Amino acid sequence: MAAPYPVYRSLVRLYPSAFRHEYGEDLVAHYGDLVADRGARAARTRTALDLAITIPRYHLEHVMTEQHSTTVLGLVIGLFAAGGLASLMTGVGPPSLILFAVAIGLAVTQRSTLSRALRVPNSNLRRRRLQTAAALGGTFVLTYGTFSLTVGDSWTITDTLLALVGIPAMIAAPLFLLAGLLTPRTPNGEDLVRAR
Repeated sequence: MAAPYPVYRSLVRLYPSAFRHEYGEDLVAHYGDLVADRGARAARTRTALDLAITIPRYHLEHVMTEQHSTTVLGLVIGLFAAGGLASLMTGVGPPSLILFAVAIGLAVTQRSTLSRALRVPNSNLRRRRLQTAAALGGTFVLTYGTFSLTVGDSWTITDTLLALVGIPAMIAAPLFLLAGLLTPRTPNGEDLVRAR
């Protein structure tokens, strides 16, 4: 027998997995009660508004946990720095200075948060950061090599795409390498974060 309300069930899958596993069936049951009490059209209207508000909110809460917030903070700083570098390379001066200033300002004001995230002994995190640095370094070398071979008299969409991939990889690779090297190893390679 097919599960009732397949469309609503598929929309519930848009919630973060932890929330969905804990409350997914309750949401579907509540939707069924709403259909029985108010009708299908009213239930769709009401739940569409609820889904549009709560799904982004729960994803934001999931992202803003302490471990994820430092990752997001690092990405935001990296994006501002990459934007500043891209702006500088294209010859647009003042925006590049503003973007660099924002990146430096965020890094300075949030240095304690960033340093706490780097100092947590976690072998898996260290390994992931070093692997990410290697992948980003390889991406930069590949895009730079391709760019060097294809650049000609005129700037093409291929050159733009290579620059959009290569420049952030060039900036992020040393940052991930530094973060990986600064992340302490756990004694005997054990993961202390999971043991807590």
